[in-house]
Amino acid sequence: MDTTLLKQLLINALLCGLLVGGAVGQGGEECHPAKTCGKCMTINPGCSWCKDVNKTFEGPRCDLPGNLNRNGCINQTNEPSAVKIVKNERLQNPVYSSDDDIIEPAVPIAPQKVNLNLRLGDRQTFDVRVLQVNDYPVDLYYLMDLSHSMKDDLKSLKNLGSLLAKEMKNITRSFALGFGSFVDKPVAPYISIAPSKINTPCTGCQKAYSFRNELPLNQNTSLFEDKVRKTQISGNLDAAEGTLDAIMQAAVCKVEVGWRENARRLLLVTTDAPFHIEGDGKLAGIISPNDGECHLTQNEYATAHLYDYPSIAQLEEKLIENNIIPIFAVSKFHDLYTDLRNVMQGAIVSSLSSDSSNIVEIVSINYREITGAIELAYSAVDGLELQISSSCTEGSYPVRPGERPICTNVRDNDEILFQVEVTATRCVEQTFDIYPIGFDKRLTVHVKVACNCSCELEPEINSTDCSNGNGDQVCGICQCQPGRYGDTCECTGDSEENKDQSQKDIFCKPNNETTVLCSGRGECICGECRCNKPARQDEVVSGTYCECNNQACPREDGEVCGGSERGECVCAADGRTNECQCRPGYTGEKCNCPTQTDTCRSSNGLICNAAGKCVCGKCECETGSKYSGSKCDECLTCTDCDLHIGCVQCKLLNNTESLSAEECDMCSQIIKNVTELPERNDTESACNFSDQDECSMSFVYETAQNGTIIIYVKGDRDCAHSETIVTGVKVPLLILYIVLGIILIGLILILLFRCYTWHLDRIEYQQFLKEKANAQWDKKHVNPIYTSGIRKYVNPMYGK
Repeated sequence: MDTTLLKQLLINALLCGLLVGGAVGQGGEECHPAKTCGKCMTINPGCSWCKDVNKTFEGPRCDLPGNLNRNGCINQTNEPSAVKIVKNERLQNPVYSSDDDIIEPAVPIAPQKVNLNLRLGDRQTFDVRVLQVNDYPVDLYYLMDLSHSMKDDLKSLKNLGSLLAKEMKNITRSFALGFGSFVDKPVAPYISIAPSKINTPCTGCQKAYSFRNELPLNQNTSLFEDKVRKTQISGNLDAAEGTLDAIMQAAVCKVEVGWRENARRLLLVTTDAPFHIEGDGKLAGIISPNDGECHLTQNEYATAHLYDYPSIAQLEEKLIENNIIPIFAVSKFHDLYTDLRNVMQGAIVSSLSSDSSNIVEIVSINYREITGAIELAYSAVDGLELQISSSCTEGSYPVRPGERPICTNVRDNDEILFQVEVTATRCVEQTFDIYPIGFDKRLTVHVKVACNCSCELEPEINSTDCSNGNGDQVCGICQCQPGRYGDTCECTGDSEENKDQSQKDIFCKPNNETTVLCSGRGECICGECRCNKPARQDEVVSGTYCECNNQACPREDGEVCGGSERGECVCAADGRTNECQCRPGYTGEKCNCPTQTDTCRSSNGLICNAAGKCVCGKCECETGSKYSGSKCDECLTCTDCDLHIGCVQCKLLNNTESLSAEECDMCSQIIKNVTELPERNDTESACNFSDQDECSMSFVYETAQNGTIIIYVKGDRDCAHSETIVTGVKVPLLILYIVLGIILIGLILILLFRCYTWHLDRIEYQQFLKEKANAQWDKKHVNPIYTSGIRKYVNPMYGK
């Protein structure tokens, strides 16, 4: 078996296994919603369709192949992805006759035709081999800017023709050389339309023109020098030239220019000026976009005044279509043409000397650069994703998926192996080409994405399996006639609304906003959900709309509801959600919380040492508590005695300040009241504490062999003599009484002082009132500083 074919089969098997394995990991649930074979083909490449008639098959028709087999399906279809090599000629160099005529053309790429059948979302990989052909025919078309600034370059070119032809003869036995020139559109404002300037724009210049095919490609290179010697310079007004117009015509006029089949086509453009682009034609009133067609009349672009300049994208499309590699040799505006190269496939930019004397060197170096690398390209694709990779040759970097697929350091007769991966993203059927840049041979790839099944083209009309002819059987299922529905068209719509598929389905979904029937886990039969039988034997799908699944509840320790010993997953009372139903002794959302508190009981018998609470069988100690640990019985600043003081107080002294009555009942120690404490031994510990009466008590505890703690408490309390001054009155209370007495006496004294001062003030005020009443004012005396504002005057003449 061919090693390449074996490698391809292994890759396909691995990819198929990964896809199916990924689907198996999901249990095949994503396949189940498909109700037709065609829809099943578009969900996942791992899904298959069961074509068995309804009577012999139960379960979802669209499922993983293994699940269909377990459910008893006999006839399956999955429209598998496949690669078929249709044409695969061996790679070879061209075969020449003794007269340097080509007998057999070169075959630089293999295979030449491939058919791909793909499932939606699936991918296939195939190998493409490219040979760096030795002695491949070359067509070199020299396209020169003949504006007046290129006058010195034209003089140099007249002497370089033979050298150029000689250099190319060293590269290939089959070489053709052509010559073309360009200036700009012969209309204002690009040229002067003054009568004296139209025919002679400058001294010794010919009339301006857009593009002229001076010499078609010819293997007689002596004609090149003759044509160049007869060529005159021309001129225009503005700085930019009609470069793109000339390139477009040189590319699309294949017959007129003489481009040969089975040859590497090079278009050498020399200029010292920028170029006009699409839209510049509006300056001359030209609004018709460039049509990308050949318009040569007597080897001259005759309709340049009618069509706008081409866009860069349009020009690149035509260069690729005609397999032409542009080489820009520029003496100025190098950055501009570098930017143009970056957006134009296979383009090259070189620096041209001021008089074009280095043309031969430019052609030689760039041709060796072209033949020193192999780059794959492909035409536009729709609904597909392409990834190209290659190990390239030794000494060059490999090409990884997503990178530019070019291998460098390639020598003549080197064979490069590329891997092409095609992924289907939409349902399409199309053809595209893969080709090595610089060669005219291409690999044609025809892709068909399977979005339907072949069995859908062969329905059984009015099948007896569909309720005696009430539907057509298509791929094992019934497509019912109007007014009938169900697996076998057994359901009848009694009203007009039930005749509509969307109306009868409303009973199989919780609301009108939901589009999936029966939660995608069952089928709507006669207005009711019939849940599918899952592939796993321990799995059960149930519920009004098949929402419930006994494997969909929360998991604890990797098991549903903590495992069968703790609980089980059931459908809730609403018939639509899953919940864990816990067994006795467990609670919680996952049945992960034991109801018993034995695991929280500390050594003194208390739950979490009465310093926390038991949650799910674990102690959660109170915030700020001095106790910590798994049972809240660990304390860095405490002694072992502190664990037992609370129980001694509540059991012996009925003191419930530290422990409640319920907690006191939990104390597991055996407490004995003795008159004298036993002598300590190695198993005993002596402790003491003070009670609420500030009396100290002592006890000794020991741990019995069965783990029980026995506490011996000395019954007599040790109280200080200064505890009370008056019988029954405690020192703290006595102090409080004294303080309150002092405060009371102080208040009384303040009140008495206030009453005394008030009495003195009253006596003084009464004395003031009495003196005021007895006061006698001398009314005869007037204020000496007072002057009356009234004046009386006597007229001496009055009455006379």
